[in-house]
Amino acid sequence: MKPFVQLNSEIGVLNKVILHRPGLELEHLIPPYLEYMLSEDTPHVATAGKEHDAFADLLRGNGTEVLYLADLFLEVLQEETVRKAFIDEYCEKSHISSNDLKQAVHKYLLDLPSEQLRDVVLRGIMKRDLTGRTAELLPLAIEEEYPFITDPLCGIYFTRDIGVCIGRGMLVSSMSMPFRQRETLLVHYIWQYHPAFRKSQTPKWYDNSLGYGIEGGDVLVLSDRVLAIGYSERTSLGAVEALAHTLFAQGYEKILLFHLPKTRRFMHLDVLFTMVDKNKFLITPALASGQFAIYELSLGREGQIQAKLQDQPVKNVLAKALGLDEVIFISVGGGDVIHAPREHWNMGSNVLTIAPGKVVAYDRNDVTNEQLARNGVEVLTFSGCELSRGRGGPRCMSMPIHRENL
Repeated sequence: MKPFVQLNSEIGVLNKVILHRPGLELEHLIPPYLEYMLSEDTPHVATAGKEHDAFADLLRGNGTEVLYLADLFLEVLQEETVRKAFIDEYCEKSHISSNDLKQAVHKYLLDLPSEQLRDVVLRGIMKRDLTGRTAELLPLAIEEEYPFITDPLCGIYFTRDIGVCIGRGMLVSSMSMPFRQRETLLVHYIWQYHPAFRKSQTPKWYDNSLGYGIEGGDVLVLSDRVLAIGYSERTSLGAVEALAHTLFAQGYEKILLFHLPKTRRFMHLDVLFTMVDKNKFLITPALASGQFAIYELSLGREGQIQAKLQDQPVKNVLAKALGLDEVIFISVGGGDVIHAPREHWNMGSNVLTIAPGKVVAYDRNDVTNEQLARNGVEVLTFSGCELSRGRGGPRCMSMPIHRENL
């Protein structure tokens, strides 16, 4: 019997993945608060849903079982003790503006059937949801423009960010930005209570209560012994250190740490490069320019994490880490001064590899997709005109949980 979680590479045949179909929560992206909500635009939700359906169908058509985060979470909520525990924790972690209001929210959620509870958690609790019951409460009686008591989970369709499977275990992320912090609560409850994870006794590799931020877009499983991690605006050194201690104890040998600028343009490591074949990487031109310091992390004799600055080009660093004579870089937008920044912006580098030399990509990145094909990579495409407004690509929108070993 196959283990429920098995993830020892970025490129093994993708057997099982967790997605989230964008829905009502995206309708709650509103222009006055886009910066806080970590978005540049308001996608047309119905079209985004259809695009996501095409993405899921493409995966199914190539043999991948698609599981939906919302369905897994709903199954967890069927157990009453789990449901109550989730409501307690959700209210504690939602930054509700007063204790009286927190108690009112708690009662409101307890009264909801499980399916409605799930939907309310996703779309956020609005002031108008409670004003008919408790309009006299101070935070509701005082007029404020922001319409939410608890934020909608607008970014949750980027399931890669909130959880990463590594080997036979799982990293439940710790989101750095307040707007997205409650998303990982759903993943934690799925990991802890869903029968599939429970039966396989899937270990949790990172204690996301430590307070150090780490997000899945910064974690690439290059092999069963080597990881690449971005030290970025969303992933902290404290989290990398804690994860490294755990994984080195499990037999991992090295972590390549990429020191990224703390900017949204380089938000995660997977907007800079993705692995598309055993010796091929799709990269943005900035990665090959040498502007990012790379450290090799290993376990020291005294049990501490050691970091050694690499003085070789990134190509050589990756080839050495993977035991290859060389690696091939395929540039987003062909490295062109016009096409490269345009297609980087539209997540041309953020493809999902579903088998060695076979990827899923947005169809809008024509130059990049042509470059992949020229280098022997099969490219399966779907329209992402609305989905890409969230500044994430097929890799961002997927949480692989089982791949064939190479």
